Amino acid sequence: KQWYQRRVRGKQHCINRIGAGCIEKIAMKFSKKFWQSKIKGADFFGHVPSSEEHRGLFAIFFDMNTEVREGPHVLMSIVTGEALDFRNNTSDLNVLKSCLQLLRNMFDDVPDPEDFWVTSWGRDRFSMMSYSYMAIGSSGKDYDHLAADVEEKVFFAGEATNRRFPQTVTGAYLSGIREACKIVERGYCLPDYDDMAVDEK
Repeated sequence: KQWYQRRVRGKQHCINRIGAGCIEKIAMKFSKKFWQSKIKGADFFGHVPSSEEHRGLFAIFFDMNTEVREGPHVLMSIVTGEALDFRNNTSDLNVLKSCLQLLRNMFDDVPDPEDFWVTSWGRDRFSMMSYSYMAIGSSGKDYDHLAADVEEKVFFAGEATNRRFPQTVTGAYLSGIREACKIVERGYCLPDYDDMAVDEK
């Protein structure tokens, strides 16, 4: 038990050293690609904020379906930095209205979206972040320590356990495969073929 507590405390120290960042996203589904009137085939475009307080608010937009001509047409943007205060203190609908106002200042004939989705990692009490990063005082060893299992019974995955691909979905995905392989190698999820026997009668 004492050894287990030391391992858990060691992981807590790593968590305290590794940085925790946040970025929010808004995805909007439109009936047409109105942005192509100016973008001409590019899969992303940006905008320079009109004032310093708007820095980080919808600074870049991504066309999520560049190969699709017949819908759905999805445009995604991000909220970062000090602009996160705006996101954390307003509703999803207000985020959408602000984003649409910006787009209508940039393009003509912008329709209302058919659907939309806004993330809220910063307000999620179980995460309060969306990615890890190497903060001052941390190292790759902290990622390795977080990835270490406890007594081959508790296993850990996630981008913050992958020192080669932190901050990314790729890192999270690969860490899941890594831990799944550990579990299979230890025989924890091998099927009991006796129980699976089929009565041929």
